[in-house]
Amino acid sequence: MSYLHNLLGQDEEILFETRQHWFIPFAQVLTEIVLIGLLTSVALLQFYWQPFQSIPDQLIFFGAAALGIIVAFSALADILRWRSEQFVITDRRVLQLQGVLNKSVLDSSLEKINDIELHQSWIGRIFNFGDVEILTANEDGVNRMRAIRGPVEFKRAMQDARACYDGYLDRSPVQAYDNPRDVRAVLEQLAALRDRGILSPAEFEAKKRELLSRI
Repeated sequence: MSYLHNLLGQDEEILFETRQHWFIPFAQVLTEIVLIGLLTSVALLQFYWQPFQSIPDQLIFFGAAALGIIVAFSALADILRWRSEQFVITDRRVLQLQGVLNKSVLDSSLEKINDIELHQSWIGRIFNFGDVEILTANEDGVNRMRAIRGPVEFKRAMQDARACYDGYLDRSPVQAYDNPRDVRAVLEQLAALRDRGILSPAEFEAKKRELLSRI
């Protein structure tokens, strides 16, 4: 059983799972490959550049090999960190997992999520990545998720999960509130959900018409 599944409560269900876009580790590894290439070039300079010819061959090659190994391990560590970082939405909370050996878990209960902000550049729209910020009632206030894959889908899944958690998705407000005196209270709650982005304006208007038709 994976570390993520060990964190789940009884009957808790994973609704959406993503991680940082592959472009992030790719850029890091590419930088490290370029660095290895530069180290190799420096090692070869001993054959062509006079100042390097006075340095023992063994010392130059040992130094270049040692630095190359360090850079290679750094690239491997970047890939492992990328694979171990996950952003997960369940039917109860949002989880952010980090760490290869030492694990760090940040979770936000759906009931404490106030707003969701999405930032996506034009490059992010082409390659489908972006930043998501969750504004919560926790002490930290904001949970930032940088360059995640599928940010629009992640935001939509979170909104749907919150709506289900609040009981407004897959449930008719007319069925939930049969007493006409409750219609005003229901409309106020639906308006609050619309203002928070959980309900779209079209969904709000449809439910509003459905409620008003009972008066």
